[in-house]
Amino acid sequence: MKDKPVKYWIRTEIEEIIKEKQVDRKLFYEYSKWEYQKVIHRFYYAFADYKKYPRVELSYCWLHFREELKEIGFASEDIGWECMLAELKEQLPYDWEKKVYLILSDGWVYEGYIDTIIDVLGEADGLLEDFYVVTPQFDKFAAYSDDGGCLVFYKK
Repeated sequence: MKDKPVKYWIRTEIEEIIKEKQVDRKLFYEYSKWEYQKVIHRFYYAFADYKKYPRVELSYCWLHFREELKEIGFASEDIGWECMLAELKEQLPYDWEKKVYLILSDGWVYEGYIDTIIDVLGEADGLLEDFYVVTPQFDKFAAYSDDGGCLVFYKK
Protein backbone atom coordinates (compact mmCIF):
# COMPACT_ATOMS: atom_id res chain seq x y z
CA MET A 1 0.00 0.00 0.00
CA LYS A 2 2.92 2.34 0.65
CA ASP A 3 3.66 2.55 -3.07
CA LYS A 4 0.34 4.35 -3.60
CA PRO A 5 -0.32 8.01 -2.74
CA VAL A 6 -1.72 8.51 0.79
CA LYS A 7 -5.17 9.48 -0.53
CA TYR A 8 -5.59 5.89 -1.82
CA TRP A 9 -4.83 4.21 1.52
CA ILE A 10 -8.34 4.66 2.99
CA ARG A 11 -9.93 3.52 -0.27
CA THR A 12 -7.81 0.36 -0.19
CA GLU A 13 -8.70 -0.21 3.47
CA ILE A 14 -12.41 0.15 2.76
CA GLU A 15 -12.13 -2.32 -0.12
CA GLU A 16 -10.40 -4.80 2.20
CA ILE A 17 -13.14 -4.36 4.83
CA ILE A 18 -15.82 -4.93 2.17
CA LYS A 19 -14.11 -8.16 1.09
CA GLU A 20 -13.41 -9.40 4.63
CA LYS A 21 -16.96 -8.72 5.81
CA GLN A 22 -18.40 -9.98 2.49
CA VAL A 23 -20.47 -6.82 2.14
CA ASP A 24 -23.16 -7.04 -0.52
CA ARG A 25 -22.17 -4.45 -3.13
CA LYS A 26 -25.84 -3.54 -3.55
CA LEU A 27 -25.80 -2.27 0.04
CA PHE A 28 -22.57 -0.26 -0.08
CA TYR A 29 -20.24 0.58 -2.95
CA GLU A 30 -17.92 3.18 -4.36
CA TYR A 31 -19.94 5.69 -6.33
CA SER A 32 -19.40 6.04 -10.08
CA LYS A 33 -16.02 7.59 -10.84
CA TRP A 34 -17.67 9.53 -13.67
CA GLU A 35 -20.30 10.99 -11.34
CA TYR A 36 -18.63 11.41 -7.95
CA GLN A 37 -17.46 14.97 -8.66
CA LYS A 38 -21.11 15.96 -9.10
CA VAL A 39 -21.87 14.63 -5.60
CA ILE A 40 -18.87 16.44 -4.12
CA HIS A 41 -19.84 19.71 -5.81
CA ARG A 42 -23.48 19.40 -4.75
CA PHE A 43 -22.37 18.78 -1.17
CA TYR A 44 -19.93 21.69 -1.19
CA TYR A 45 -22.32 24.18 -2.76
CA ALA A 46 -25.18 23.08 -0.49
CA PHE A 47 -23.30 23.43 2.80
CA ALA A 48 -20.01 25.31 2.46
CA ASP A 49 -19.63 29.07 2.32
CA TYR A 50 -18.39 28.89 -1.27
CA LYS A 51 -18.40 32.68 -1.71
CA LYS A 52 -15.75 32.99 0.99
CA TYR A 53 -14.06 29.71 0.07
CA PRO A 54 -14.56 29.23 -3.68
CA ARG A 55 -12.13 26.32 -4.04
CA VAL A 56 -13.97 23.02 -3.56
CA GLU A 57 -11.95 21.33 -0.84
CA LEU A 58 -13.14 18.46 1.37
CA SER A 59 -10.22 18.38 3.78
CA TYR A 60 -11.23 20.49 6.78
CA CYS A 61 -14.41 21.45 4.94
CA TRP A 62 -16.19 21.59 8.30
CA LEU A 63 -14.29 24.81 8.97
CA HIS A 64 -16.04 26.40 5.98
CA PHE A 65 -19.69 25.53 6.59
CA ARG A 66 -22.30 28.22 6.11
CA GLU A 67 -23.23 30.11 9.25
CA GLU A 68 -26.94 29.63 8.62
CA LEU A 69 -26.76 25.83 8.89
CA LYS A 70 -28.64 24.53 11.92
CA GLU A 71 -26.72 22.21 14.20
CA ILE A 72 -29.20 19.54 15.25
CA GLY A 73 -26.98 17.17 17.22
CA PHE A 74 -23.57 16.12 18.39
CA ALA A 75 -21.79 12.87 19.30
CA SER A 76 -18.26 12.48 20.61
CA GLU A 77 -15.77 9.63 20.29
CA ASP A 78 -15.70 9.77 24.11
CA ILE A 79 -18.72 7.44 24.08
CA GLY A 80 -16.78 4.96 21.93
CA TRP A 81 -16.29 4.77 18.17
CA GLU A 82 -19.14 2.31 17.54
CA CYS A 83 -21.55 4.19 19.81
CA MET A 84 -20.70 7.47 18.11
CA LEU A 85 -21.34 5.92 14.68
CA ALA A 86 -24.67 4.52 15.91
CA GLU A 87 -25.72 8.10 16.63
CA LEU A 88 -25.91 8.64 12.85
CA LYS A 89 -29.26 6.84 12.83
CA GLU A 90 -30.41 8.42 16.09
CA GLN A 91 -29.63 12.07 15.47
CA LEU A 92 -29.93 12.48 11.71
CA PRO A 93 -33.62 12.42 10.77
CA TYR A 94 -34.00 10.40 7.58
CA ASP A 95 -35.78 7.38 6.11
CA TRP A 96 -33.02 4.82 6.66
CA GLU A 97 -34.59 2.43 4.17
CA LYS A 98 -33.07 4.70 1.52
CA LYS A 99 -29.43 5.12 0.53
CA VAL A 100 -27.16 8.00 1.53
CA TYR A 101 -23.77 9.22 0.40
CA LEU A 102 -20.57 8.78 2.35
CA ILE A 103 -18.01 11.39 1.27
CA LEU A 104 -14.46 11.07 2.54
CA SER A 105 -12.17 14.07 2.88
CA ASP A 106 -9.74 12.29 0.55
CA GLY A 107 -12.29 12.74 -2.23
CA TRP A 108 -13.83 9.26 -2.36
CA VAL A 109 -17.60 8.96 -2.60
CA TYR A 110 -19.63 5.91 -1.59
CA GLU A 111 -23.32 5.19 -1.65
CA GLY A 112 -25.21 2.78 0.51
CA TYR A 113 -27.49 2.01 3.42
CA ILE A 114 -26.63 3.43 6.82
CA ASP A 115 -26.31 0.11 8.66
CA THR A 116 -23.72 -1.12 6.17
CA ILE A 117 -21.90 2.22 6.22
CA ILE A 118 -21.73 2.05 10.01
CA ASP A 119 -20.43 -1.54 9.84
CA VAL A 120 -17.68 -0.60 7.38
CA LEU A 121 -16.68 2.59 9.22
CA GLY A 122 -16.64 0.63 12.46
CA GLU A 123 -13.80 -1.48 11.08
CA ALA A 124 -11.76 1.42 9.71
CA ASP A 125 -8.64 2.36 11.63
CA GLY A 126 -6.50 5.48 11.86
CA LEU A 127 -6.50 6.10 8.11
CA LEU A 128 -10.00 7.57 8.30
CA GLU A 129 -10.00 11.33 8.58
CA ASP A 130 -12.96 13.66 8.04
CA PHE A 131 -16.09 12.25 6.44
CA TYR A 132 -19.62 13.34 5.68
CA VAL A 133 -22.83 11.27 5.58
CA VAL A 134 -25.22 13.16 3.33
CA THR A 135 -28.83 12.66 2.25
CA PRO A 136 -29.39 12.56 -1.52
CA GLN A 137 -31.57 15.67 -1.18
CA PHE A 138 -28.55 17.53 0.23
CA ASP A 139 -30.71 18.97 2.98
CA LYS A 140 -29.04 17.41 6.02
CA PHE A 141 -25.82 15.65 6.87
CA ALA A 142 -23.41 14.50 9.54
CA ALA A 143 -19.82 15.75 9.58
CA TYR A 144 -17.08 13.78 11.32
CA SER A 145 -13.95 15.66 12.33
CA ASP A 146 -10.92 13.54 13.12
CA ASP A 147 -9.29 16.52 14.83
CA GLY A 148 -12.35 17.10 17.01
CA GLY A 149 -13.12 13.42 17.51
CA CYS A 150 -16.81 14.02 16.97
CA LEU A 151 -19.82 13.91 14.69
CA VAL A 152 -21.91 17.06 14.27
CA PHE A 153 -25.34 16.86 12.64
CA TYR A 154 -26.70 19.68 10.49
CA LYS A 155 -29.70 20.65 8.41
CA LYS A 156 -30.39 23.57 6.11
